[in-house]
Amino acid sequence: MNNKNYRFCGLLVAATLFSTSSSMLLHAAQLEEVIVTAQKRQEDMQTVPVSVSAITADQLTDMGFNDISDIAAQVPSLIVLTNISPMATTFRIRNIGNAGNIPNFEPATGLFIDGAFRSRSGIGIGDLVDVSSVEVLKGPQSTLHGKNVTAGVISVQTQGPTEQLEAMFEVDLGSDELRQIKSYVSGPLNDWLSGRLSLVDTRRGELIENVAGPDSDGLNSYAIRGQLRADFSDALSARLIVGYAEKDMNTLAGDVYLSEASQRIVRNAGGSLSIPNDPGDRLVEYADESYYKGDSNDIILNLSYAGDGYTLTSISSYDDYDGLNFVGDVEQSSLKVADFNDRQRGSSFSQELRIASDGGDEFNWLFGGFYFTNEFIRGDKTLPEFIATEDVEAYGDAIVDELISRGLLPLNLLPLVIPAFGVEGDRGDYYITQDTNNLGAFAKFDYEFNEKWKAALGLRYSYEDKHGVVNQTTQLSILGCVPPLNTNLLCQVTPDGNNFDQKDAFEAVTGSLSASYFLNSDTMLYGSISSGFKSGGFSLQNGTSTDELRPFDEENVINVELGAKTEFLDRRARINASVFHTEYKDFQNASYAGLVFIVNNAELVTVDGIEVDSTMILTENIMATMNLAYIDTLYDKYTGGQCYYGRTPDNDAGQCDLSGEGLPS
Repeated sequence: MNNKNYRFCGLLVAATLFSTSSSMLLHAAQLEEVIVTAQKRQEDMQTVPVSVSAITADQLTDMGFNDISDIAAQVPSLIVLTNISPMATTFRIRNIGNAGNIPNFEPATGLFIDGAFRSRSGIGIGDLVDVSSVEVLKGPQSTLHGKNVTAGVISVQTQGPTEQLEAMFEVDLGSDELRQIKSYVSGPLNDWLSGRLSLVDTRRGELIENVAGPDSDGLNSYAIRGQLRADFSDALSARLIVGYAEKDMNTLAGDVYLSEASQRIVRNAGGSLSIPNDPGDRLVEYADESYYKGDSNDIILNLSYAGDGYTLTSISSYDDYDGLNFVGDVEQSSLKVADFNDRQRGSSFSQELRIASDGGDEFNWLFGGFYFTNEFIRGDKTLPEFIATEDVEAYGDAIVDELISRGLLPLNLLPLVIPAFGVEGDRGDYYITQDTNNLGAFAKFDYEFNEKWKAALGLRYSYEDKHGVVNQTTQLSILGCVPPLNTNLLCQVTPDGNNFDQKDAFEAVTGSLSASYFLNSDTMLYGSISSGFKSGGFSLQNGTSTDELRPFDEENVINVELGAKTEFLDRRARINASVFHTEYKDFQNASYAGLVFIVNNAELVTVDGIEVDSTMILTENIMATMNLAYIDTLYDKYTGGQCYYGRTPDNDAGQCDLSGEGLPS
């Protein structure tokens, strides 16, 4: 059965009403022109042949949005998934995107901050302070945005330095001990230089009650951003942006459903089950705390030179992050079986150069080049990734007893001599690295045949190489990982010597073609076809995966879209709608395989849908928005899928044929 996602979003934004009659206000008010940069130019959103949702700074304030994840409440096609730490946050557009904690598995939705690509979605997740706009581009955007945008793009623009002195200081208080401080100051430093300083500090108490240990999902976060803008001449300007952010939080621990057998194991090992077996009750029972501590830095330099009939733009960017996620109860019960330290670090540099015509002529052009390099490290040579704790022996013995009682394990003396899951102090370690380099060259041409018809053609060449390495070691107190003499759990989590080292390279040519027809000054119809590319890679996870199972192929996508953008009632109402069909060949699919996530390719995935964004001004001070999306995602062909619970494998490799089934949402 297909997976059909219906998402409806209705939101009413109201401010203080004036005493003037509503009919007079309705006649006077009009929707503001929304300027977007979806095509690397500043353009009216209503003239861009792309399905794009844009939220301005005023709308962000009026709607009370504080975090990028809040944007999903206004864009039904966007889903923001948070995992055990901020670095595991992912975006899904049109139900396409990553799932699970797979740090080196690159996203299908590209995140851009002030025009600079961010390698990890979690780097951009944070409090929306001093933001001028957020754009969500839906569908493949590979021609102009390049890397990892087969689902779409989220583009965040921050407020820049101003020529006049201005400042803001705001304190918000809320339930659960919420306290948030937002502030900025901006203004001129001399005749040609201006600056801006913004900060946000957020504190919040715990939201999830833990009946066996510390409560979870509290938050302490801090971010500061400084900017300088230099206008060297009428033609040459520069903008430097430097940011720092840190988070310290006791992370949200997942509430799991325990089968009857699992409940018996916990009780037989001396654990308690004092809360209802209900994943939705916001109660958990963990013996220890979990927390995340991390920080990130970013630097962006934007140079712009306006020549005779053209503009030259350079965007240079560097970012790095370092985060440690500690999970003090990996088996998720009241027992203390094992602790998990997950440290992730990374750094990236990107450079984009563009030269574009000024626009406004019948024929307009744009040429550009892009370079990106990234280093990712998972693991810490000074900390154990997994370490067995005080209840590991009792837990292992209880599992063996359960298996014997159900006839699933022959009765023998070995488990009575050698603890099934090991002893306290056993440890398993991994050290994972991935180096990525990306090169791209792109061009776009727009031609206006007459006042009614316009067409655009875009092309891009992409090259990417990757080098992935996995090293695993296990240090056990009794024997080693030699089956069947030792059933230690760590032999499955970090099998000693099960290492990996491989390189690969990928290249592709992608493009886009669109045509626009203007019925009148308020209505545009458009059609487009675009292709996208996402390079292959490696499943760089700890565990028992063999060298043959780790690589996955590149992903290619074709999207066909028809849309309409219209304004009416004297520009007091706006409706933008699109219908689309998308085909993903060798779709990169991530699934949970017992202990870790793995990635492989589904031969063909299709996505069909309809999106409608509507806005209407009711009075000068009341605006209503209603947005909806219907999305149908399907594995047309997927013969190597991960079997879900209770499903019998269809082949000797333990895989299931999921052809004809819907994608999870």
